Amino acid sequence: MKKITLISIAGSALLLSLIAAPQSTAASTKTCTATQAIEEGPYYLANSPIRSNVTDGQSGKAITLNFTILDTACNPIKGARVDIWYANAQGIYSGVASRGDDLGAGVNSGNFLRGTQTTNAKGVATFKGIYPGWYPARTIHIHQKIWVGGKEVLTTQTFFTDKQNAAVMAIAPYNARGAQKVTNSTDMVLNRGGINLNASLMKLTGSVAASTIVVKP
Repeated sequence: MKKITLISIAGSALLLSLIAAPQSTAASTKTCTATQAIEEGPYYLANSPIRSNVTDGQSGKAITLNFTILDTACNPIKGARVDIWYANAQGIYSGVASRGDDLGAGVNSGNFLRGTQTTNAKGVATFKGIYPGWYPARTIHIHQKIWVGGKEVLTTQTFFTDKQNAAVMAIAPYNARGAQKVTNSTDMVLNRGGINLNASLMKLTGSVAASTIVVKP
């Protein structure tokens, strides 16, 4: 009887393992939600320089920006092209003229705080720059445009919390302009299209900000 019981237990264990196997395989399948597209805005320039340091002598809080590009199966995408562009501590964009309340340094002002990088094997593109400044029409933000295999797949923007922005705007040279006039809660772009702000926030730790961007190649 003992021998029969042992065989019965072993057979039951084998049966259970066969039943459980497909469930385990299904559970291991990952999906990542595609990052929301956010408008390009008027200040994109197509010929951004290929470089990781975009500072170009601009003064402000030094910051490293890490963008991880994934596909919807959560796999890192190697060789994706990432363009970034944003305003300096005075709220001014390089390479463009002013438009109303928005500030541009002029068409011959160079390429400060603009750059292009391709992602490494981990899907990461890294830039060194300064914390963005504000301008009257917008909250503080950074623009991104992503290509995969030479095809443009996403244009979006990333943000910081109002608390993080206020802390940086209180120090020089940002504080010369006074408090930020438009916050995340009153930003015209964030309020125009039902954008999920939490999904678009950079994760800021000290002087390093990180964002994961999911695209459909």
